[in-house]
Amino acid sequence: MTSKSADIKDLSPIARPRSVAIIGASNNEFSVSGRPLKYLRREFKGGIYPVNPRYEEIQGLKCYPSIKDVPEAVDTALIAVSIDRLFAILEECAEKEVKSCIIVTSGFAEVSDETGAVYQKQLKDFIERTGMLVCGPNCIGMVNLPLKAITTFSPIFENHSFAEGNVALVSQSGALGHAMVTIASEAGIGFNFIISSGNEAGLTTEDYLEFLVQDPETEMILGYVEGFRDANRIYNIGSKARENSKPIIILKVGKSQVGQKAAMSHTAALTGSSAIYNTVFRQTGIIEAQDIDELVDYAVGFRSKKYPKGSGLAIVTASGGAGILMADKAEEYGLSVPELKPETRSQLEEIIPAFGSSMNPVDVTGQILNDTTMFKRCINILLKDPEIHMVVVMLSTATGSLAEQMANDIADVADSTDKPVMVIWSSGARFGDNGKQILAERKVPCYQVPSKACRVLAAMKRYQDFLDSKHKEPLINDQPIDLNLVLEILEQAPQTIGEYTAKRVLKQYGISVTKEEIAKNAEEAVSIARKIGGPVCLKIESPDILHKSEAKAIRLNLKSDDEIISAFNEIMNNANNYNSNAWINGVLVQEMITGGQEVIIGINNDPQFGPVILFGLGGIFVEILKDVSRRVLPLTKEGAYEMVKEIKAYPLLVGARGREKMDINAIVDTLFKVGQLAGDFKDNIAELDINPLLVLPTGQGVKVVDSIIIKKTK
Repeated sequence: MTSKSADIKDLSPIARPRSVAIIGASNNEFSVSGRPLKYLRREFKGGIYPVNPRYEEIQGLKCYPSIKDVPEAVDTALIAVSIDRLFAILEECAEKEVKSCIIVTSGFAEVSDETGAVYQKQLKDFIERTGMLVCGPNCIGMVNLPLKAITTFSPIFENHSFAEGNVALVSQSGALGHAMVTIASEAGIGFNFIISSGNEAGLTTEDYLEFLVQDPETEMILGYVEGFRDANRIYNIGSKARENSKPIIILKVGKSQVGQKAAMSHTAALTGSSAIYNTVFRQTGIIEAQDIDELVDYAVGFRSKKYPKGSGLAIVTASGGAGILMADKAEEYGLSVPELKPETRSQLEEIIPAFGSSMNPVDVTGQILNDTTMFKRCINILLKDPEIHMVVVMLSTATGSLAEQMANDIADVADSTDKPVMVIWSSGARFGDNGKQILAERKVPCYQVPSKACRVLAAMKRYQDFLDSKHKEPLINDQPIDLNLVLEILEQAPQTIGEYTAKRVLKQYGISVTKEEIAKNAEEAVSIARKIGGPVCLKIESPDILHKSEAKAIRLNLKSDDEIISAFNEIMNNANNYNSNAWINGVLVQEMITGGQEVIIGINNDPQFGPVILFGLGGIFVEILKDVSRRVLPLTKEGAYEMVKEIKAYPLLVGARGREKMDINAIVDTLFKVGQLAGDFKDNIAELDINPLLVLPTGQGVKVVDSIIIKKTK
């Protein structure tokens, strides 16, 4: 997947300005146009130029009547004027060759009337014509903390000095984004860039992310996102972030899909906007947070840049109960608490009291109060065990010098290893404050409850797996395909393509389908059944009746002529009762395939990300159980195997409890062929369902039992 935008914008003038003009500057230091000037005057070393024709001096600085009167070159102009004055000022900025603008003015696309849309287009036209870098409009500004370039009117900078660091935040909500900064700051996170993108008439979230993933001074990126303007660029952003081992943690909101209830196929109902974003983030290595609290927890954990290379967790505690709780939560999040090697236990037993436990969790008991070095020595032993990939230390009510000593000891060990070491300090705010502060300063992740630590460790493990995974090439189908014939079939078919015609399309891609013909009457059904031989299945063939079981328009395992005649008449009667206005092509007479396991393969053509392929357990319960996996195309061989293994029902496919092992290779083959079809005809196909696909025992392949295709509306 390649980006639509080959050129990555140089955001240096707006991200690292050497000079800033405040247009519409005010003497009121608490106003929208007064605060930025006050903040810049504190420590910003570059040029500061207030612009306002009503004043000769503002906040002790010389004021200029127009941006054109500023004697020096201007990297960034923060514009805080009414919308009726904005465009004339923008033209003056262009004439002055101002390199970038931050527009805090509102009244654009964020308002519902037509005027806002007109202003938005006018601004876009200006940006396209001039090439100016524009943040906003309707934003609260940008911040570069190391440069003290605080070009924002946010009140969080009034009486608070935030720690500098290597974490950047991009937020499509100004106020909420800055609230996130305050929460993360209290957790010990230091920032370099804090970017409010506004409604993105110019620079978009994707532009900022592209800049930050290549910025050598940024080590981690946080984001609050409501939607992407050019979602396909996320793949290139994820790829570059992977090259630089730079975590991107995003809180994506507004993921519900309007109109999802109207989806005509199972696949479309199961690949709504939320599911697609989850899939894209997973494929690109982006860590998705579900709320602000989780985003900050991830930031605290990931800033150590030490990720587990396995799932083995060692727990060290002074409380047996706390250790059990931690072990339970670890298993819940997919981590293991392995048995320790005999030599590891032997070394631990030399340290801990006899009434403690050298098993995992390791219980050092309350004796830690008498020997504060026990934690440090135990962790060092555990880290040498090859089955241990991460260590969590559980503390509770330690205070004062004891808390400080424990924190420093744990931090010393954490500094000496590439394995992640975390602390769970389960106590109220009055306990362990000094120790918690030491851990924060030394970048040792510390959480109050086990579930938070386990969730973060699980995410860090997934991220390490992503970094370790090989770059994969898409699969290629060497089956000769008559693309013109497929296009002809699709163009001549109705909007909803029924099973018989859908299978004609699938067959062109080398996908195995059942033998079948359409019967117009009961006598034809008998004749076709005799030709096919053996038991047959009868089902309605109608683009207006997609769920045949619901319409009671399917009969299975028919052997005699009488059974076939009776079934034909019942199916036609039931179909008419179910939908009297349905267009009925006839009744499909199909070979009866027995044995095997029903699965579903589907495609939903998402307007942002393109074709999304789905796999899961098939049949009538797929939407109820929702046991499915997804990938955004193109699909790799490894990705196809991963899709099969990800569903909870995977053991059914590989011979659980004495069952026959199903043909996994045939499933993978079908997945990538369906994916190729969806890619070849992404402009024609909106949805595709193969449900069920009957998977036969190993070596016997698969059979498409039922399928529908929904065409894209032109």
